[in-house]
Amino acid sequence: KKVYWLKNGVDINFYNADKTSPANWRKENGFTPDDFLLIYAGILGHAQGLEVIIKTAKLLSDKSNIKFIFLGSGPEKEKLELLCSENSLHNVYFFNVVPKQQMQTILASTNASIIPLRKLDLFKGAIPSKIFENLALKKPILLGVDGEARELFINNGNCGLYFEPENHEELAKQIMQLYENGDLAHVLGENGYSFVSKDFNRDIIAQNFWRELSQIK
Repeated sequence: KKVYWLKNGVDINFYNADKTSPANWRKENGFTPDDFLLIYAGILGHAQGLEVIIKTAKLLSDKSNIKFIFLGSGPEKEKLELLCSENSLHNVYFFNVVPKQQMQTILASTNASIIPLRKLDLFKGAIPSKIFENLALKKPILLGVDGEARELFINNGNCGLYFEPENHEELAKQIMQLYENGDLAHVLGENGYSFVSKDFNRDIIAQNFWRELSQIK
C-alpha cells in the first residue's frame, strides 16, 4: 500500500507573534519586564521527567529574576509542588490549565520554553507537539529530547539549544546562555519561526495533503 506522512504542525494565523501583546499577562501575574521566564506548558506526567526543571531551579535559585513556570495538570503535579516546598524554592510557579485562546498570550509573555522527556530510547522518535506553538511565536526552545526532534529543530532548524535528557546541570548551562545573550535568543526565535512557517505550517500541510488525495484514481 502507498503510505503518506501527514505530519503535525501549527496554525501560523492563530499563533502569531506580531498580533500578541505579552505585557498584560506578566503584570497581572506579578512578573516584571526584567524577569526571565521559562515555561513548561502541557501535561505534568511521568514521561516528561519534569524533576529536571525543579533541580535546575534549585541550581539557579541565586538568579532572582530567572523564574520557572509550570502550566498544566497531571499525575506528577503534587509531587513537583512537594519538591518545590521541600527545597524552599521561590522561583517556581504553577498555573492551571487555560483555554487554547489564552495560550498565545502566555507563551508570548515568556522568554523560552523547556521541552523535556525522560532519557529513554523509546522517545528518540518523539516530536512533542508543544514545540510548534513556541516556534511560531518566535520563542527559542530548550530541548531535552534526543533523536528525531533534536535532528529537526536543533541541528537543522537551529531553533533552540539542546540539553541531555534528565541532565539538570546541562539545562542550567543552556539557560544561562540564553539569559546572558539576548541576541542569541532573538536569532533562535527568528529561526524557529522561519522553520515552522516553511516546513510545519498547517495551511501548507493541508494543501499538500489535498494535492496528494486529488491524484488518487
